[in-house]
Amino acid sequence: MHDLDILHQEHRELLRLTEAVMEAAGEITPSFDKIAAARHALGQAGSRHVMSKLAIVTRTLQDSADPRHRALGRRFTDELMALRQSASEHYGTWTMARVKEDPREFRMAVRSQYRALKARILWEEKEVLPVVGTLLAAAAPGAAPGHAAGIR
Repeated sequence: MHDLDILHQEHRELLRLTEAVMEAAGEITPSFDKIAAARHALGQAGSRHVMSKLAIVTRTLQDSADPRHRALGRRFTDELMALRQSASEHYGTWTMARVKEDPREFRMAVRSQYRALKARILWEEKEVLPVVGTLLAAAAPGAAPGHAAGIR
């Protein structure tokens, strides 16, 4: 499986895991154990995904001789870290004790995080991953100069 295919799959998984947190919090009688487990799974997947992106996307863009690619790599990484910081702040704000106090407000906060994540994924898949795919294809052994393989 291609590195970018893995990133696409991880994007789908992050959205699914975020939806699972919202679903657990949205039950008539929320199971706080279920919410905690869903949050943990999301946090673990998010951490792995950030590491994958830094290893694949950031590295590929920074290794390019094109200053536009390096600038895109800086923007990509800066905004990725800002989103990660926002997620960390969300976890800090929404302790399980606070979730128990106001599960409805928690669900709304998760929904806001979901929208930010979804917007980020759409931008990456439209603007960033195609560039990275082209660079990876050009760097592949035996690739013809200027040849770009599809990223999906």
